[in-house]
Amino acid sequence: MQKFSSKMAGASSFALRLAMLAGVSIPTIAYAQDAADGIQGDEIVVTGARAQRELAIERKRDQVTISDVVASDGIGKLPDYNTAEALQRLPGVSVQIDQGEPRYVVVRGIDPNLNQVTVDGNLVGIPEAEGRRVALDTIPSDLVAAIEVVKAVTPDYDANAIGGSINLVTPTAFDKSEPFTYGTLRGSYNNKSEKLGYGGSLTHGGTFGADKEFGIVVAASYSKRYIDSDLVEPTNWATFTTAGTSINAPTNLVMFDYRIMRERIGGIVNLDWRPNDDTRVYLRTIYNQFTDHEERDQFNFVLLNGGTPTVLSPTSIRFPNGRATRQFRQNNQTQKLYNISPGVEWTFGAVEAELNYTYAHAQEHTPIRDDLEFRTAANRTATLDLSGKRPAFAAIDPTLYDPAAFPLRRIRERREQIDEDLHTARADFKIALDDGATNTFVKVGAKFIDRVKDRDNQQSQRDAVGNSTFAQTGQVLSPPDDFYNGEYMFGPRMNYQGVLDFYNRNPQLIALNAGQTAINNASLDYRIHEKIYAGYVMANVELGDLTAIGGVRIERTEGRYNANQLRTTTGITPLRFGKNYTHVLPSLHLNYNVAPDFKLRAAWTNTLGRPNYDAVVPTFTEDAGVGTAGNPNLKPYTSMGFDASAEYYPGSDSIVAVGMFYKRLKNPIFTQTIQNTSFAGVPLTSLSQPQNADRGELFGIEANVQKRFTFLPAPFDGFGMSANATYVKSNVDVPGRENEDLPFFRQSDWIANATLFFEKGPFEARVALAYRSSYIENVGNAAQGTTADIYAGPRTVLDARVSYRVMKGVELFAAASNLNEAPMTFYQTTKRQTYSREVYSWNGDFGVSVKF
Repeated sequence: MQKFSSKMAGASSFALRLAMLAGVSIPTIAYAQDAADGIQGDEIVVTGARAQRELAIERKRDQVTISDVVASDGIGKLPDYNTAEALQRLPGVSVQIDQGEPRYVVVRGIDPNLNQVTVDGNLVGIPEAEGRRVALDTIPSDLVAAIEVVKAVTPDYDANAIGGSINLVTPTAFDKSEPFTYGTLRGSYNNKSEKLGYGGSLTHGGTFGADKEFGIVVAASYSKRYIDSDLVEPTNWATFTTAGTSINAPTNLVMFDYRIMRERIGGIVNLDWRPNDDTRVYLRTIYNQFTDHEERDQFNFVLLNGGTPTVLSPTSIRFPNGRATRQFRQNNQTQKLYNISPGVEWTFGAVEAELNYTYAHAQEHTPIRDDLEFRTAANRTATLDLSGKRPAFAAIDPTLYDPAAFPLRRIRERREQIDEDLHTARADFKIALDDGATNTFVKVGAKFIDRVKDRDNQQSQRDAVGNSTFAQTGQVLSPPDDFYNGEYMFGPRMNYQGVLDFYNRNPQLIALNAGQTAINNASLDYRIHEKIYAGYVMANVELGDLTAIGGVRIERTEGRYNANQLRTTTGITPLRFGKNYTHVLPSLHLNYNVAPDFKLRAAWTNTLGRPNYDAVVPTFTEDAGVGTAGNPNLKPYTSMGFDASAEYYPGSDSIVAVGMFYKRLKNPIFTQTIQNTSFAGVPLTSLSQPQNADRGELFGIEANVQKRFTFLPAPFDGFGMSANATYVKSNVDVPGRENEDLPFFRQSDWIANATLFFEKGPFEARVALAYRSSYIENVGNAAQGTTADIYAGPRTVLDARVSYRVMKGVELFAAASNLNEAPMTFYQTTKRQTYSREVYSWNGDFGVSVKF
């Protein structure tokens, strides 16, 4: 087994030290990088990716929680541009994507809003208006030394971790015994956009002072990428019958042509002062900026707009009275996350103490979100052919491709600012009970969280005066090349800035809709002020080969929520309400070392999940009869979980593990869409509103194996593989549909990953496959039943990377993601009824990395 010097073993980041106080090990890159660079320590005998893989396995084995680790090997050896991509390789972990890039992490199928995300053990802010999930595509992967996913938390973790707790560990100067510098230069290529991007990162760290008591790490990362995609949405499927012949068909078909630029900027500055073995003072800072510039042309054909459709055959239907819209959206948005976290840790006698304060700021600013909308008159005909995999036009009114047939309807210009400030203070004390003979101790702590979140939305609406058409603007662009692989004809696109300039030069053609503008300016605004008071006590008892950790955490939440509600009789009404609740959350963890290479674990945990921001604030918005509302009466989730696992370590770089878990959730929250209703006196064709279900259950099995094929003859002994799979059986009771076997919201039955790697001398290669099965996204109400259930379809993604070390410390690499060009699909009730399907291409990157 790989061994390390006591000096190196004692060098850890503050996040590692904090976790060690609780008996939890968090990995860093220290030992792996020393091994990779060939630095001589005590009995370091392996190098490169194998050393890093061995370290990750050793860290997993030494932890007292049920968890998994991505070390720097896992982050850097596949095309993982952001931290969400790196995490999807772990057992039981999948991702939700945006424009083909992983964004939100799903642990064991649980909604990412129910995960806890920290950086070096400290909470980060949430920039988005809707939920509590952290978009991990904001944080570049090359700023992170390691990532840990704890699936069963101990009492010293925040309770908002029904899915799990995800901790991103950044490097510190004491991670290595010598100064270090790492750098990467890369180019990127998106096959669909046919554009080149670029990026790079640089990290430097080292200790200084007479006794090397001071440490500093400075790191910076930058990348710019281009992404194009095509999306088609045949929505709102319904059943139609003519002369005894019935057919299921969509009543609306929308096409989107996306062109996107994404820019990431990140940096860290970590400072340490360690005057002696008993005192550590530190400052952790991290800054991330994510900019998304989106151009989107849209062709929206409302097929059912009055009139009676005619079923022509079991696979064909004619709509006589459709209406089409051509629309352009320019959406420029920037998210920022930064943390400033000073703290001190010291030891006096049998007591280890730690004090920490963290200021976290998150923001999402949208300086431009403009929609230009041109709409035809009614009476546009179309015939749909439903004999293929997806609906297609057998015939369509040719005027729908004529810009002169589209008069201006309206111009909407939206500006939005979302800001969140988070102040956290915590104190932890660990008291050894047996003079260090065994790892037996009591730990107590307290934490205070103060969160203020503001959303300010401004949206003006200018309506058309007269009958100016798209063609008259003179800003008609040619159709996109090869839209949706030729399955659909998109028609002309729009020159956004040119159209705006045309109407600004001709103000007599538009008029401000003052009433709608006033509603728009207030209907989405809110202010949230949450205070959380938490305390815990836990004990770690070591009895030979058995270690038990038991304790309880208490959290009290005090929330104040201000928002606006639209009422037809009184206009905009400011509302304010408060909601307080307290939870007592016990837990017990058991770890038993059956043999040096065989370990059993079990855990009983209780956690909670607070409602999303947009779910609990009393907002209401309406557009063309479609309404969305919050629900201030929502209750928080609560969850009781049982976990058990068996882990076998046949070698230092091998693992075979299997685990089982069960979660019982009360008050799960889902969004229900009700047709033909009203809200606050406003008649609606549909209303989407979050509701509490009664309960839900999940039972799952995880399996994980990792092995190098050292038994094969050279050079095939360089091959190896890692694979994991998770199966989950779930159900949820939805009001009005209690007798149906509904799966839990956003819960895939199967999640699987497999990687085949080859490591021999200076050459390394990896091919990775990630799979998740379908899951339910939206649940219809009792009247609609399954006819309105929306599912995300299954998805399999293939990635690959190769690298060659040309000399010590210099490596060339090339990688590609989504080689199989997997689309993102949704369907209504059955897979035949495609509800949404977005197609992407593959992405590639290439470059050089250096280590000094």
